[in-house]
Amino acid sequence: METHVNYVRVGTFVIGGFFAMIFFILWLNKVGFGESTQPYHIYFKGSVAGLKIGSAVQYRGVPIGKVSEIKIDPENVEQIFVTVMIDKGAVIKEDMIASLEIQGLTGGAYVQINGGTTQARSLLEISHQYIPVIASKPSLIEEVSATIPDILKKMDGLVSEMRGVFGEDNRRAFTQTMKNIEEITSYFKPRNAKDKDTFILELTKAISNLDKTLVEIKGMSREFTHVLKENRHGLREFTTNGLNSLTSFMIEGRESLAAIRRLSESLERSPSRFFYNDPEQGVPIR
Repeated sequence: METHVNYVRVGTFVIGGFFAMIFFILWLNKVGFGESTQPYHIYFKGSVAGLKIGSAVQYRGVPIGKVSEIKIDPENVEQIFVTVMIDKGAVIKEDMIASLEIQGLTGGAYVQINGGTTQARSLLEISHQYIPVIASKPSLIEEVSATIPDILKKMDGLVSEMRGVFGEDNRRAFTQTMKNIEEITSYFKPRNAKDKDTFILELTKAISNLDKTLVEIKGMSREFTHVLKENRHGLREFTTNGLNSLTSFMIEGRESLAAIRRLSESLERSPSRFFYNDPEQGVPIR
């Protein structure tokens, strides 16, 4: 008795088992049909050097996904279009911001997401696009790179100014100044032991005289303070009444000087009129 094999059924079974094995593997790796991750878009306006497909995506240092696509935005060539796949267990809020960071000494870049508050809404809930867009900002490296040209320009100006300060004329003047200082110090420097003893003796005498002078000044200040204390009442009386009397005396003296000046002017103009009264009046008729 011959056994007849149904090749159609066998082929169908083999193919079905093959696809079943593929779906089972995808299910084990949790990548099938996007069930475990959520895509997000990020637009970077600066350089993304060091970033590559498969680079990590972190939220405050915690790995939450990977980069799946990097390309130039066809609608705006000034920015880079990056797609990241983030675990669905990591909730992306509307106030979170992405930036590029450098990882260790290897120079590899990764996406760092910061910010986010509990009160903020989920980006999936408010996004009107099929794939939500996470806001981005320039990284610290980009900011430093942008300021490097200005820093180099200022350093170049500083170097030019330093060259001017240490120019030939200034160096010559500084050398001459040092020579003058050396000549002055050599003038006061004793030439032998005798001169050294004489210099020390003269210096001691000068210090002694200065000490005596300070003692005398101190004594004079003490005596002056004592005189002020003893005559405090008289000084107070002088400042209150004496100054008023002196002021009145000065005013009266000024008036007296004015009267004397008028008298001298009258005498100079007409002496006879001064001694014999006004001649134009004549002798009265009886």
